[in-house]
Amino acid sequence: MRHHRTNRQNLFSPLQDKELESVLLTLFVEEFGYENKVIFAEAMIQRIVETFKAFTKPRTSLKPGQLLWMAVANDGSKHTHQWMREIPQVPVVLDLITQEDLRRLADGEPYIQIRRRRHARLLEQAFEQGGVLSQGDLASITLVSGSLVGLDIDYFQKAEHCLLPYRGSIHDLGPTITHKVEAIRLFEAGHLEPEICELLSPMHSLQAVENYVQSYKNVLKLLSRQFSPLEISGIISISRRLVVAYVEIACEHHPDIVDQNPYLPLTENDYS
Repeated sequence: MRHHRTNRQNLFSPLQDKELESVLLTLFVEEFGYENKVIFAEAMIQRIVETFKAFTKPRTSLKPGQLLWMAVANDGSKHTHQWMREIPQVPVVLDLITQEDLRRLADGEPYIQIRRRRHARLLEQAFEQGGVLSQGDLASITLVSGSLVGLDIDYFQKAEHCLLPYRGSIHDLGPTITHKVEAIRLFEAGHLEPEICELLSPMHSLQAVENYVQSYKNVLKLLSRQFSPLEISGIISISRRLVVAYVEIACEHHPDIVDQNPYLPLTENDYS
């Protein structure tokens, strides 16, 4: 039974079809063969619109000195061996320049110190908003080389006795092992995995910490079976550098393993 439309419905209902969703639905149905899959088309369009909105924020939502950037989502996955186009992204608002920066510049503070502080701030702001920046992101935003970004991060971490949340540290990319070693030292100090998550800076997921602890336990087991650090690296597929770091901790807390293993204590060759 056909319902009678009111004058207002006749006047205003057609205007609803001018929305982006309606225009896209027409394209999907008429040009891409979704005439019998309208429900699927509507679901896809909803995701497209949500993604579009993430990439476009109104100018009024940004303050002077801020920029909108897309960061890799900190969703618990490492996203290794993936193209960037395959990795979930989240929009983050970053303070490229702040009043504090301007004050320090006016006071004559060295540019390098301000730059280091800015890099740290950008990493921490993205992390607080559910995203993780790479060193490449920072190099693009601040127009310095990737190697210089790495030096800035390393300097800041040592000076402030902290770990900054960049992709190498959060997603276990590259040679970063500092946070893994810190987690295992906390484990050997008697802390449980959930406690270690809270104590690490930046905080790590429970799954990540459990993986670190399990790798360390595997190293202990293989050391007790008299495997060398190089052999252990190949068996459990972690870097030799990380194995050596774990062995150093094991030597502190499990001297019995040192006595049993013919490849311990470590030599200069183990560090090369």
